[in-house]
Amino acid sequence: MEEIRNKELEKLLENAEGLDWSYTIYQEPEGTYNGWHCDERNYVELEKYSPAGEDFSMIIDFDMDDPVHSFMDDLKEYSEDFDVDEHVEMWLPSRGKGGCPGSISELVQDAEAIRDMIVELYQYL
Repeated sequence: MEEIRNKELEKLLENAEGLDWSYTIYQEPEGTYNGWHCDERNYVELEKYSPAGEDFSMIIDFDMDDPVHSFMDDLKEYSEDFDVDEHVEMWLPSRGKGGCPGSISELVQDAEAIRDMIVELYQYL
C-alpha cells in the first residue's frame, strides 16, 4: 500500500477537512499476497473523532478512471449501510475500558452520531 496523489479527488476531499475529517489516499498495486491474487485497489481512509472520543475511520474505494464519482457512490453506499447496532456490538466487550464509554446508551448515542457524521459528509461533499 502506498500513499498517492490525485488532484481531482484531493480537491473534493479538501472540503471534508472543513468538517474536521482527515484523509489519506492509497493505492495497492495488483499482485499476489499470501498466495492470493489481488487486483489493484484505490481507496481513501477518512478519520474523525466521534463525540465520545472514538477515533473513527472508514475506507472508501474509488476507481482511478472516475475518482470523484466512484468515491461519492461508495461513500453514499457506506452511509446507507452503516449499522448502529453492529457498531455498538463491536464496542460492547470494551465497555468502560481504555476510554470506551461505560454505558450502552452512550455507545448507542455515539454510534448514531457517527452515522450522522457520515451522512453529513456525503451531503456536504
